[in-house]
Amino acid sequence: MATVNGSALGFFKGKIGNTVAYQLNGKNVVRSLPSKSAKNKRGSKMQNENRSKFTRMQYFLQPILYFIRVGFNLEGRAKQMSAHNAAKSYNMLHAFNDDDNIDYSKVLVSYGNLTGAVDATVVKDDAGLHFSWRDNTESHVGRNADQVMLLAYCPEDRFVKMMLSGARRRAGQETLEIAERLEKNQIVHAWIAFISDDRQHISMSTYLGEIIF
Repeated sequence: MATVNGSALGFFKGKIGNTVAYQLNGKNVVRSLPSKSAKNKRGSKMQNENRSKFTRMQYFLQPILYFIRVGFNLEGRAKQMSAHNAAKSYNMLHAFNDDDNIDYSKVLVSYGNLTGAVDATVVKDDAGLHFSWRDNTESHVGRNADQVMLLAYCPEDRFVKMMLSGARRRAGQETLEIAERLEKNQIVHAWIAFISDDRQHISMSTYLGEIIF
C-alpha cells in the first residue's frame, strides 16, 4: 500500500487494473488488489453448486425467452431489471427441489397480481393441446378483456409452443396447435396465464402438469 500526497495530475479515486485508489483518514491511498488464490478460482462446494444451478436455469429459460419477456415484463420493471433476470432470480430461489433439480411445478413463467386461471385443465389429441378454464368474469374477479397466455415446453429437446394473446377469459377455452411429430413418450410441460388487454396487468402462471406424447 502507498500514500499519495498529490501530483500535477491530481488524485484519482477508483480502480484501474489491479490497483485501487481511495481516501483513508484524510490521506490519499493507492494499493494493489490481492490476487485470487487457486482455491477461490476453483470455488467452494456451495459456490460450484450455485454456478451449476445458475447454468441449468439459464439453459431452461433460453428457449422460452420470448414468453418470459412478456410474462416477467412488469416484475422486471418494478425491480429495475430485465424480464429475463427477474424470471431467473425468482426461479433460482423457488424452483429447485432438495436434490437441486428443477421442479417444473414450482416454475413461474409469468408474474403479477392479475387473477389467474381457475379450474384450468389441458388435454391432448392429434390437433394439439386443448386448454380450458372456468369463466369467472361474472364475479368481477376476472375481466372480460383479459387474454389467455399458453406455453408448452419440453426442456429435454427444447421443443416450445406458445401463445401470448389467445382467447378472452370469458371464452373458457383455447387450443395450442402442435403440428410437429414428437418422439414417443416425450414429456411436455404446460403453463397457463392471463394478461390484461392493455398489457399493464398479468397473472401468475399456473402449471398444468406433464403431457406425454
